[in-house]
Amino acid sequence: MTHRDAREDWRRFDATAIPSKESTPHLDRFLADVAATAAGRPPLALLDIGCGDGRLTKRLHDRGFAVTGVDVSPAAVRAAQALAATIDETDRPLRFHVADMAADDPPRLESAPFDVVVCQLVLSIIGEEGHRRNLMRHARSNLVPGGWLYLSASGVSDAINPGYARLYAADFPQTGERHTYYSRDAEGRILYATHHFTSEELASLLEQEGFSDRTVTTEREASSRRPEEAAYFLYATCRNGSHTPSRRSPISPQSWT
Repeated sequence: MTHRDAREDWRRFDATAIPSKESTPHLDRFLADVAATAAGRPPLALLDIGCGDGRLTKRLHDRGFAVTGVDVSPAAVRAAQALAATIDETDRPLRFHVADMAADDPPRLESAPFDVVVCQLVLSIIGEEGHRRNLMRHARSNLVPGGWLYLSASGVSDAINPGYARLYAADFPQTGERHTYYSRDAEGRILYATHHFTSEELASLLEQEGFSDRTVTTEREASSRRPEEAAYFLYATCRNGSHTPSRRSPISPQSWT
């Protein structure tokens, strides 16, 4: 792949224009199951990787979690911190920090470890394969033994959208990776690289990085940046493969099964 620094792309990106999905039914069901499992226990600690301007992170906090959001973009984190300043945290903190979860060296997060890690539509847009592996490794290292990871990613969509087939082919000489292309603005300027996963590829990545109890679901939906076009999205849950009991975790590993 031609080396393009994804971190620099996102540090420069307009925080108000970061693509996202307002409707998150898979995440909502996952969080409802987690909350039911943890009923009567202290608030669970949750890490939101790639929190952007904090809108989703606030929703996670509203559901009863003690939440830390991290993002590589200082502008996005400033926007998220301004949002957090308007909230009565009571006994559940809502914190935001600048952190590069795709870097080779793991960032130091003082609230770690977490009971739950959420990675919503981030894995596809953080750069090359090595960065994706870093993200998964750091996500797991910040989880309690037996804790859960929820993530969503863009899926390979050329079978239902010929526009993606053209993008994959046109940008392959630059990216050097199948199903990777450059998302561009209306003037054709590159914004960031996007990688679309097959379900097998995503499941394999999670397995190789030590996650167990893996499930991957594929859904046909509207494209995040092109709502008039179809695209596949992948939704995965898994747990930290280490099941040694942890003093930190308010939920025993057995109760997650």
